Amino acid sequence: MTVGAVPRRGDERVIGAGTTVRFVLLMVLLFVASGAMMRDVVGGVSGSDGVGCVLAGGADPDSGAVQVELVLLQQSSAMNECMARYQPPPPWWVVLGWPVVVLLGALLLFRAIPAWRTRSRWVKPLDDDHAAHRLVAEAAETAGLAAPPRLVVDPTRGVAVYGSNRRPTLRLSAELLTRATTDPERFRGVVLHELAHVRNGDVTLHYVTAALWRMFLGAVLVPYAVWAVASLVQPTWWSSEQPVEVRRILLVVLLVVLVYLARADVLRSREVCADLAAARWGAPDRVWEAEAPVPARRWLASFTELWRTHPRLDLRRAALAGTGELFGLRALPMFLTGVAATLVNRQVLAYLQNYLAESGLLGWASQSLVLVSSGLVVGVVGIALWRAVAHAVLTSRPAPSGARIGWWLGCGLAVGELFLDRVAVTEWLPPHPELLVLVALAGVAVSWWIGQCAHLWAAVRRATRWAMIAALVAAWLALASWFAWWQSSGAVHALLGLLMDTGQVREVLLRGLGEPSAGQALIVSALAAVFPVLGGLYDPVLGLVAVSALWIVPLLAWTVRPPDGTPRWLRPVLDDAGVVAVEEPPIPPLRRVVRPGLAGGALAGAAVLVLQAYLHTWLPVARGAGPLFVLTYQASVLVVIVVAAVLSAVVAAARAGRHRLPVALIAAQTAVVTGFAVALVFTSFDGCVEPLRMNTEAVCRPHLAMSSFVVQFTLVPAVLVAAIAAFVVAGVVRGARDLPARAPGTLTARRRVVAVLCVAAAAITATGLVLWPQRNGEVTEAQVVEVLAAPAAAQVSARTHAAQVYAWNRYGGLELNRRLADTMKRHVATLTELGSGTGPVDVSPLRPTCTEFGRIARDAERYFRVPDAEAQQHWSRYIELAKRGSTNCLTALDDGPDKLLLRSSDELTDAMSAANATLARLTRIHDAWDQAQGGR
Repeated sequence: MTVGAVPRRGDERVIGAGTTVRFVLLMVLLFVASGAMMRDVVGGVSGSDGVGCVLAGGADPDSGAVQVELVLLQQSSAMNECMARYQPPPPWWVVLGWPVVVLLGALLLFRAIPAWRTRSRWVKPLDDDHAAHRLVAEAAETAGLAAPPRLVVDPTRGVAVYGSNRRPTLRLSAELLTRATTDPERFRGVVLHELAHVRNGDVTLHYVTAALWRMFLGAVLVPYAVWAVASLVQPTWWSSEQPVEVRRILLVVLLVVLVYLARADVLRSREVCADLAAARWGAPDRVWEAEAPVPARRWLASFTELWRTHPRLDLRRAALAGTGELFGLRALPMFLTGVAATLVNRQVLAYLQNYLAESGLLGWASQSLVLVSSGLVVGVVGIALWRAVAHAVLTSRPAPSGARIGWWLGCGLAVGELFLDRVAVTEWLPPHPELLVLVALAGVAVSWWIGQCAHLWAAVRRATRWAMIAALVAAWLALASWFAWWQSSGAVHALLGLLMDTGQVREVLLRGLGEPSAGQALIVSALAAVFPVLGGLYDPVLGLVAVSALWIVPLLAWTVRPPDGTPRWLRPVLDDAGVVAVEEPPIPPLRRVVRPGLAGGALAGAAVLVLQAYLHTWLPVARGAGPLFVLTYQASVLVVIVVAAVLSAVVAAARAGRHRLPVALIAAQTAVVTGFAVALVFTSFDGCVEPLRMNTEAVCRPHLAMSSFVVQFTLVPAVLVAAIAAFVVAGVVRGARDLPARAPGTLTARRRVVAVLCVAAAAITATGLVLWPQRNGEVTEAQVVEVLAAPAAAQVSARTHAAQVYAWNRYGGLELNRRLADTMKRHVATLTELGSGTGPVDVSPLRPTCTEFGRIARDAERYFRVPDAEAQQHWSRYIELAKRGSTNCLTALDDGPDKLLLRSSDELTDAMSAANATLARLTRIHDAWDQAQGGR
């Protein structure tokens, strides 16, 4: 079938070029980085880097980030209190003020640049009676401008337009001014090109970006580089600081190269768009005559092209000839976009996390902050890919799949992590670099889906801007969900590995079971194998919404009626010079897409019923085995539904042709929706779930509703795992190509089916969102901490040991001892005063000091463990005696037993002795180190 008349040469107005989004991404990067980088500078200068508290907690900075985290894991509250009191981050207004200064300075610089250029001694206004005024006015009218720009002449510079879109100034060179009379057609062509920049809105964006970059360079990058170099060259005790300091220098280099290359690439694209507009307005082809031969070595030409702000004339002529240069997908912009996105994500989180944690908003904020960077990335990649696919399909050329540029995007996301202190804090490389492959694959998945979705909508001749916006919103949510998971869980795994391995999970699950049977032990081992992988899939609340959008947006393509003849969205931009006929690529019938999912979901629901009937035979279970039983039930439901989704995706993708990814997603999610629907309607077992989960004895009464607890722990993983499996299936299965040209069935019937699936998807998503805040894990945080961070004796150097002792005293230990000594002094003075009197003694004056002893003991218990085994024994004895003495003293004051009061005095005296022994031990360690250093 013929699509209709389409341009022989790709028209840049069909879909926006997307360069504005790339400019915005650069500006957001500079704005966010200005705050984050200056926070590091201010924090480093003020000594709030946290090393002192790390040492006080008994960690060795040279042992690596993993060991430091494990040592401090059980002491997180003490670490937070230490940082808040002794090494707090800079005030929020200090850090926030720097980006504001950069922004205001950039605005002033933006206003100053045109004035500075105009006031050059070589720049002169053009005479009013010159013929160029008439030619420029005519060109401005052709370009659709409200008024011609101001004209100036600079014999030392080339042609350019500067200022702003509202008040542009066109600078003419002496050579071009001569052509206004000798070659007016060429003069008009060059002027049309410059006016196209004004019409396209390039002038303001270009100079705002330039002003922001110059302000960032002077106010942020230079101070940061000076501080980073000074930190690198000054002597340091800790070898672990060297990777951090080197990465700071590399970050400066990366930002300079990234901003320059990205800005140059955007400007080259803007030049091509201006060329196309000028040619459309009647500029002669001889405006783009060759200026110099292309270098003989192709790689050298490609490398030098990266650094140019204007493309070579041979490339510009190729774009004008309709070779698709404007619609081409290049690796460098995608790679740079990935790097920029990683930097933005990390910088904005590092910038705000300390302040958000204090307000309790860090959890939701981490899910929300990624929306900005993900939106910009999808805007850059998605618009370019959608334009390329639409152009290829409508001009009968091979359409890009999106996987290749997605790989470059993912590589950029992964490489950006290597320049940050997130996956490799104190090491040169991440401890688990293999997990960075997941980052690259995430970029592939998002770009591949956008390409497949664009191809699907182009196949039904509805690749309009509205279809593109809907698809990009879905991709935006998906990428934001990935960023949120990576920041909360993925980066932690890359640094620490899986927080709980199979053996540790098995240990936690078996607690309370006593001696498990052989069957229980086998089930526990199976659950422990998958729990560390699936554990992180519960958190990203954006994931549910994203997955729903990923399969609903392509599903809507079956609800539209193909237009007759030329699509309306192409008519305004047709090139009358020539047309081509394009055959419509087929899409699979809707029944081939939906039926496998419906069948798979129905079978999954039936399997859940069979599973429940089998599990009924296990009842009653031992009291301690209730949680394990429920976990088995949840895992079984999850496995059944995921297997059904995978099989449905395989069957559907095998008959989907080139559209196998959206078809596999639709089939898999249809199976999930159907499976849960059947399970929710027909299950009759879950009256047992809640009593068993809580280890309470209760009669299991069947009812016709699956408990919210089971849905809570199976819905989100099932949806996400099914989506991931659909991507894998689409990548492995090769679909058949012999598809019917039109989907059978009436349009009304297809719309009804799609409407039912959309309602079901909305219900599943709403259920997951409602249950998400209520999630309570079977494995408690205390259990995880106990398993992971059981204290182990670690050998450290004498220097590190002395530094730990000093830090422990400096950041709280000495203060606790001083408080104890002062309270004991007041307590003894009160006892002496009471003993010197005659007659009945009122012991109530002892209450303040007795209360204070207990308060100090509780503060000491919350403080770090002493980084010395012998001193820790004295300290633990002090805490125990002080708490007991305080309690006995207060009890004696309330009830009056004199013997108990005397005993409390003895206990408090012994507590003071234990505290003094702690301090004496630490003093000997520090003195021994000082003597050893003095002997050298």
